[in-house]
Amino acid sequence: MMQATAFEYKHRFLIHALIYTLCFAAPWPDYHNGFHGLTLWSFMRNGSAWFRIANNLSQPQYVRFASFWNGTLIVILLFAFAGALLRTWGASYLGASTVKNGGMEGNRVIADGPFRFVRNPLYLGTILHTVALAFLMRPEAAVLCIILITIVQLRLIGREEPYLMGHLGETYRAYVEEVPRIIPSLKPCTASGTNRPDWKQGILSEFYMLGAAISFAALGWADGFNWENTVPHVIQGILISLGISIVLRAFIPKSEL
Repeated sequence: MMQATAFEYKHRFLIHALIYTLCFAAPWPDYHNGFHGLTLWSFMRNGSAWFRIANNLSQPQYVRFASFWNGTLIVILLFAFAGALLRTWGASYLGASTVKNGGMEGNRVIADGPFRFVRNPLYLGTILHTVALAFLMRPEAAVLCIILITIVQLRLIGREEPYLMGHLGETYRAYVEEVPRIIPSLKPCTASGTNRPDWKQGILSEFYMLGAAISFAALGWADGFNWENTVPHVIQGILISLGISIVLRAFIPKSEL
């Protein structure tokens, strides 16, 4: 399995940010909207996958545009909240400091909560979150973003799992044999351990993910043809959530970061 370098792992959040920025900016021609030269941020000008899905489904008379827009939003919300809740659930067992740490930790096997269904719930949550964000991007950028982020998650997993195997030995090996890596089981695959969730830690770690999902839910609905400001408002909500999450990092014990 492909493995991330130490640099990639340490700077994984920066790498995610760069990929998202590239795909939102989409600095290449947008032929769909008639822009043949270099374009930037054209998802704001009727370019998002979200708009194009609603637009195509509502043709030729566009009388049900809002219905298709809001129907697409429901799909977006499923991905956004699934990703946010999965990451929050997992982080409540790991702790915010472990999730945000630039290095790897492996002092025990956690086989509780989402870790009974899938070995890497936080990485799966990131992929689901990315699918939700991708609806805000131009279609070709959306596909590129999902592919790149998924590759990054697999590379991070490829670095973590050998490390954990080396530090935890047969205990972790038995866990690996029971629980799937990234595609979750519908039922618990291993017996519950003794760990208990700390939801404060989970929310502290995943405020951005939760805020992004709430931004979609609060700001994404269209009424009639009143959709033009929806995408900018959702983006604003996501950026505010990101800013607050960066501030909240100050409350994570620095000795553990």
